[in-house]
Amino acid sequence: MSADRIVAEVAKNDLPQARLGWTMALVQTLIYGTFVGTFIVSPATMTRPLAPGMAVTVGTVGGLAAILSTMVLTGLYVLLANRLTAR
Repeated sequence: MSADRIVAEVAKNDLPQARLGWTMALVQTLIYGTFVGTFIVSPATMTRPLAPGMAVTVGTVGGLAAILSTMVLTGLYVLLANRLTAR
């Protein structure tokens, strides 16, 4: 098998994983962009406590959600990419 043929086959097989990776990167960028954009547009919303008298703010929960979404998307990517590779 020639080197050109091997490169073409590897590139063809990596295409679904690359699309999946870029899609998930876009999703994570939108999540983080929304979080930061909310701070820029309405800082009062993000510094408001979750409930009266609580020290935990909406921004704290939003930040934790952004971090957890990164972990979930990473795990989901690994799961789906491995399934695509197994085909």
